[in-house]
Amino acid sequence: MKKILVPTDFSPVADHAFSYAMEIGAAFNSELLLYHVYHVSKVDYNRDFPADEQPLKKELERKMELTQLKFQQSITEKGLRVHGKVAREPILALFERKVEEHEIDMIVLGSKGASGLKKVIFGSVAATALNMAKIPIFIIPPESTTIPIKHIVLAVDHDKISKAVLSPLQQLAVKFGAKVTILNVKTETSPTSPPKPKVDLDGVESHYLEVPLSNTINDTISKFVKTNDCDVLCMIRREKGFFERLLQGSNTVNQAYRNQLPLLVLPES
Repeated sequence: MKKILVPTDFSPVADHAFSYAMEIGAAFNSELLLYHVYHVSKVDYNRDFPADEQPLKKELERKMELTQLKFQQSITEKGLRVHGKVAREPILALFERKVEEHEIDMIVLGSKGASGLKKVIFGSVAATALNMAKIPIFIIPPESTTIPIKHIVLAVDHDKISKAVLSPLQQLAVKFGAKVTILNVKTETSPTSPPKPKVDLDGVESHYLEVPLSNTINDTISKFVKTNDCDVLCMIRREKGFFERLLQGSNTVNQAYRNQLPLLVLPES
């Protein structure tokens, strides 16, 4: 976890995600890249100024400086290396080209927070990141509490999960001394005698739990994390477009944010 990307729009939601990212960064001695990308419309472009001196660009750079100043005490106390970046780029570039360019290991970003995953991420920057990024993504709702992380719930099915995919979760759990509950929701389509999924989390206190379906898979997971003092929900993104299909109805997780827990999404490919 050497480098963490934190997209920001300078809102309180983004600031909360930045605070969370700083805690992660402090634990792993990570370098944080606080990034804002923007688009310039014809209305915003002022022909009286050269490209590098555009009023909009200067205003965004000022906001970036103010954000860093606001958190300077915490940055200093935690010994963090934080770099603020403002760039005229499409949002797509942030989660592909910039991730590769800066060798980013994890993305931490805020969500607006609503009752239901669809309202939280659909059509948002977080949805774009989830479908594009090939690295772990931490989505932080504004109502969520910050570190310490003591209990993580990993929602699984019966498909195999490679050790490489689980590595970020394993590192996080080890670093914070967190226990992991491997949660499988038993549905009518589940095998009668399903094999226990192989989950390799070296050095982590973990246990497997199969729970009966309660209304929907989403409701079942939400109820479990609400009643078991969970700090983070972790899910696996198995392929591109996964979340769009979920939002359209097949085993939907559109209520996964119901309890306002940070969501760690690990991409399988």
